Amino acid sequence: MKQLSATVLSFFLMASSAPKPPQLLAVFPAKESTQNSVEYIGAALNFRLGENAGPTSVQLLVNEVDVTKQSQIGGTRDWPPSKYVIRYTPNSLEPGTHHAELRFQTTNGTKEFYRWSFSIKSP
Repeated sequence: MKQLSATVLSFFLMASSAPKPPQLLAVFPAKESTQNSVEYIGAALNFRLGENAGPTSVQLLVNEVDVTKQSQIGGTRDWPPSKYVIRYTPNSLEPGTHHAELRFQTTNGTKEFYRWSFSIKSP
């Protein structure tokens, strides 16, 4: 019996595995970072590496407040978009620890989320 090449085998494994949520590329500010100030809070996702969630399901929460409607949302020009970025510009943030959360729903109805925190230094 012939052996399968590594490329064919990896393709077979990818095709047979269940879809995965989008890959989180980055969060802003970085997780557990300490900042002097914050220009924006947001995240970048790659939908090509897990296509079972739609961009319209993405929500951004800051300190438990949904700021999705006040956020700037963009993506790549291809369809469906491969890279998706959501950014929220706060009016101001008090010194201390702040929490952000990214939520989205997969096409099979599973709700996914990613939480992170960052700190603002006192002046």
